Amino acid sequence: MKSIFSFLYHHWRWMVTIVTLLVVAFALRSLSVAIKSEEGPVAITVVSDTCISLTPAQVTSIRKIGKWEFLSMQMEEIIDTTHSRFVLSDEELVRIYQGTIRLGVDFSKLSDNWLTIQGDTAILHLPRIQQINTKFIDEARTKTFYETGSWSGKDREQMYRRAERRMKRRLARSNAYKLAEQNGHEQMTALMQAFGFRTTIVVFDK
Repeated sequence: MKSIFSFLYHHWRWMVTIVTLLVVAFALRSLSVAIKSEEGPVAITVVSDTCISLTPAQVTSIRKIGKWEFLSMQMEEIIDTTHSRFVLSDEELVRIYQGTIRLGVDFSKLSDNWLTIQGDTAILHLPRIQQINTKFIDEARTKTFYETGSWSGKDREQMYRRAERRMKRRLARSNAYKLAEQNGHEQMTALMQAFGFRTTIVVFDK
């Protein structure tokens, strides 16, 4: 008897641990029996819902964004013109034009099926990237570099239109549209991530 008490005294920590485990095991077995006793075995499944959707109000707010700029391009053109005189010396006018062309998408023109949702992925079908500011030459920054003689408003208007055409030609020859598309992908991805989407695919009309 003394040896039993001695064993318990020296190994009481282990005994407490064993008793605790037995109690827990018995409690789990009782819980399992209680679950099975109602209508047979019960399967518990945890389902993660990763489907994300936009409310009509959110869709409307995106449409109301209107024109979204993806890229702006600063330009400068020097335009000169002359008037030949038979008696007097020729008249000449040289002007420097500053312009900013903005490329982007008009969200008010989104189609009805512009957004497709697949789980946590958003697929955006957007209008083609285009110039979103029609009047892009800043007349307040236009400077006259050289001028002799007298010039009418019609003369100056013709020079203005020449500057416009030159800037548009430079735009067409540049990689601005490609850069605007890349920026568009990045900005749309950030926008849809704010709504909870993990992946965003952007398709622009051509």
